[in-house]
Amino acid sequence: MEYDVVVAGVGVAGAFTLMHLPKDIRVAGIDRRKELGYPVECGEIVPSKKEMEVLLPDLDDHSIFEIPERFTVNRTRRFVFVLPSGREIEVDFEMLVLNRDEMIQSIAGDSGHELVLGARFDYDNGVVVDGKRLSSRVVVASDGANSVIRRRMGIPGFEISPAKQYVMEGFEGDEDAIYMYVGRRISAGGYAWIIPKGNGIANVGVGFRHEFAEKGDNIHNALDRFVREWPHSSEMLKRAKIRSKIGAVVPVDKPLGKTVFGNVIFVGDSASMVISHVGAGIPTSMVAGKIAAGVIADHLRGNCALERYEVLWRKAMLKAMENGYVIKKMWDEMAVRDERVIRYFKLVTKKDMAAILRAGLPLKVKMARAFMPVLNLIF
Repeated sequence: MEYDVVVAGVGVAGAFTLMHLPKDIRVAGIDRRKELGYPVECGEIVPSKKEMEVLLPDLDDHSIFEIPERFTVNRTRRFVFVLPSGREIEVDFEMLVLNRDEMIQSIAGDSGHELVLGARFDYDNGVVVDGKRLSSRVVVASDGANSVIRRRMGIPGFEISPAKQYVMEGFEGDEDAIYMYVGRRISAGGYAWIIPKGNGIANVGVGFRHEFAEKGDNIHNALDRFVREWPHSSEMLKRAKIRSKIGAVVPVDKPLGKTVFGNVIFVGDSASMVISHVGAGIPTSMVAGKIAAGVIADHLRGNCALERYEVLWRKAMLKAMENGYVIKKMWDEMAVRDERVIRYFKLVTKKDMAAILRAGLPLKVKMARAFMPVLNLIF
């Protein structure tokens, strides 16, 4: 079968690519899952359109973040950032909690393009399904952080972090807030989260990087400690029951330096398109998918080279990604000891935290970055 475009991997990035590709071209979306978007592999949150206008000010059109109500289960108003000491920093920040699986299924299904589900694919100068190479003019590599296409093409990878999440029923906290926690015992080198989905349901998870953990510790024990023992979270979860569980990996690095290789375009997690200090991958995947689709359509009409994609996604998102990576690298230096985290955050105000969550670099953060070698000797 010959196609104009093969979209390899139909998560958020792949679904939004399919959504924005014209219906009059021949497109196939390929995914190993029989049910798109399931199992859920993330916290299912995306900033509101108002917040995205701040996060990505150079994006030409923010209407992509006018997400239909049918895809949202909760709208939160605040982040509560909790230090190992129990100190809380509360920041106003509007987020949408999604039914991510339903959104992906609906967007991909309504795109009008062919879907080939339950198909494990490979790559050998083209996408290969069941031993047969699919002929296509363009390949969209949207197959996630462990991209098969990237590995087959010999493109160097990037740092990824394991994450594990429970969906829990019986959460007894404020459903208007998203809770973020740090502490080596429950989120070594990362953070833990409670994301309320409404009606006592919450996504509860941890990111965990082994190089920051105590010897012999692991992500499974860390999540269970967070749920049952950590004094700042367990009270809200003491009567909660686990409905489902999932493990995943997420990029925590800079984006790929190059995302177009011949007729192959890398989109979303496969290109490490994340705001790494908060692990935000859904909004960037949405934007990347839309931009990729527009460039591909113009390319197929003979109006531009695929390399136009490199220019457009960088204009829209690179600054936020670079700032997030700077903050993430600073965090890596702090996260070796909880005591160091607590001391550094004595310098952080609510205003600072609001800027950091929005991928900003306040003057105080820039100065701290410059003097970290000295400050680390003190802290």
